[in-house]
Amino acid sequence: MNLAQRITGKLPDAAYLTMLTYLYAIAASQAVWSFAYKWTTIVEHPEYSLDKILGGTWPKPYAFRVLIRSVVDALTHRIPEFIATPWIERSRQALEVTQGAKYALLMDDRLVLGYAIAMTSAFVFLFASLLLLRAIGKLIYSGTRVARVVLDLSPIAFALLLTISYRAHNGYIYDHFELFAFLLYMFLVLRGRNALTLVILAFAILNKETAIFFPLFGAAMRMGRDRTWLRSNLRWVAAEFAVVLIGFAAIRFILREHPGVTTEWHFFVNLGFWFSKAPWIAVTAPHFGLLPLPKPSNIAVLWVFLVIVFGYWKSKPAIVVWPLITAIVINIPLFILFCWKDEYRNLSLTFPFIYLASVHSLLMYFNNEPVENA
Repeated sequence: MNLAQRITGKLPDAAYLTMLTYLYAIAASQAVWSFAYKWTTIVEHPEYSLDKILGGTWPKPYAFRVLIRSVVDALTHRIPEFIATPWIERSRQALEVTQGAKYALLMDDRLVLGYAIAMTSAFVFLFASLLLLRAIGKLIYSGTRVARVVLDLSPIAFALLLTISYRAHNGYIYDHFELFAFLLYMFLVLRGRNALTLVILAFAILNKETAIFFPLFGAAMRMGRDRTWLRSNLRWVAAEFAVVLIGFAAIRFILREHPGVTTEWHFFVNLGFWFSKAPWIAVTAPHFGLLPLPKPSNIAVLWVFLVIVFGYWKSKPAIVVWPLITAIVINIPLFILFCWKDEYRNLSLTFPFIYLASVHSLLMYFNNEPVENA
């Protein structure tokens, strides 16, 4: 069959996968643009500006998140000039658009290059996360034609919805790596690559302390697939916990004299906020300030999210149900105790499992029949 016949008679897999990959890249770039637009403290903030971040002088608990900050800082000193010069020029133009020409001029070339590296890495990690979401979905759900369409397109919806989780002001350069590391860990768990999970956990705990909970989710996923797994594989669970606990303790010991506090408590602020009407009518502007959309807690969309996530509950596979329940039990209290008001990005531990539960509901909606595990 010649090329013309292939094009007109049947869509080649290569063309389909290339277009799908391109759509993932567009979706990821749109989300990162939204993130960059909201990173309003990048220049002048006394604690969280980029120079404080790259210099490691921002306060605890943010100072505990050393991985991405250290990598970006190191790269700003090591990228060859012939690469750095045009990159700095484009980065300064981007800063002028997102923060204004006045603020862009306040940043020296090294900081502007750091901004370029941070934003580019955020795109790479988010793009890779979308690919991982597709791969994880394929490992869990059966491969019907409807399932393939849903599993292929759902990561794009995930990227679009991720934009409403970003804060209205400020941004954190470790967030996208956290999502990527969590999804890569989940993928390795599903593939049974236990030794490699230890490697990704070592990087994840250096990035953000939430990685200390990853082994719990890994155990819940494995138990959801095989209820006898835990009894015969306790050594792997112990090894995973050892990695994250050692990393957790080591970072805190090294930075024990660093300014700041170990945790920020916001319980009473959050209590007043969530018992007011503010979160239930709140709006945000994911990309353009003149086009507000409901925040996730807005009653106009909250009921939709709940129905999609918890729909067809009795038929959801255990490998999705148990990690989702575990994530809710862990993440919601953390969110109320330590996070600032409606800082939805801090519900990131639930995002992968909310995604998988939502994909199941969509498959059930289109198939109108139970979805079997792969």
